[in-house]
Amino acid sequence: MCPNFVGVKLGGRRLKIEETKQNTVFTEITQSVKAFLQWTNDHPQCKLSELEERVQKVKTEIGTQLLEAAVAQQGEAALAEERCSCGGAWVFAGYRKRQVMTSQGVICVKRAYYTCERCGQGFFHPRRSERD
Repeated sequence: MCPNFVGVKLGGRRLKIEETKQNTVFTEITQSVKAFLQWTNDHPQCKLSELEERVQKVKTEIGTQLLEAAVAQQGEAALAEERCSCGGAWVFAGYRKRQVMTSQGVICVKRAYYTCERCGQGFFHPRRSERD
């Protein structure tokens, strides 16, 4: 069965995200917001600075979740016909997981890894990721 895709506008660019992945992201974001609201109910006498700290934490969690989804979405692009600086062709060598520090915090990505058939240099293509 083919996955259902829905359009999502992100940074002025329309992306197609698999509907099940979108639902997962929405669920994670909803859980983060619910946990924050529950905390505010449990701490009615908290200071404004505590609320600000908690809001920042939730914003970071949501930003991380959205960024991971967007990076995974970029894996839909085809690998361009590129060559290594030595002139050799890139050969697919599998997927590798990496943690990347971003402005939204650490995100986990799975990226396609290539090696040069001539010199052996490794390369992570910025537009190729494994579909989960």
